[in-house]
Amino acid sequence: MMFKFKRILVPLDGSEFAERALDPALAIAAPMEAELVLFRVAQPIPRTKALADMPDVYDDIVAAAYREAEVYLQGVQERLGYPRLMVEHRDGEEGIARQIMDFAADSGVDLVVMSSHGRTGVRRWMYGSVAEKILHGCPCATLIVHCWPPTEESRSLP
Repeated sequence: MMFKFKRILVPLDGSEFAERALDPALAIAAPMEAELVLFRVAQPIPRTKALADMPDVYDDIVAAAYREAEVYLQGVQERLGYPRLMVEHRDGEEGIARQIMDFAADSGVDLVVMSSHGRTGVRRWMYGSVAEKILHGCPCATLIVHCWPPTEESRSLP
């Protein structure tokens, strides 16, 4: 009996780098007829003292961030055309990695497929690595697609 993934999570941030995880995720999902979940953590700007005094303005900013996340995910969903596909988004107030791990744990995800920007050294220390946090803290299998910036040569490949 062969193991089959049933639910595969692909966290996306709207970047070309993040979307490079889509092809490997589809390659795994399609033969297994697994459900593919596109996931985005909406990141409104942090609530500042000035915004605390203007709750309606802050609420509008948060609503716009959620709309943008939803529109983005629906666009990716339409481009992929995979029949067993759903989209989800959450707010980023608890941190991106935490939201991804919580969703995976609470939603029966078998596999997380995501890309890594490949930062090293000081940049990795300054920005942290969502991929690294997921790799070490996620309750399910994780596949990290390492993505270097495309070269002119790779852009011309079919």
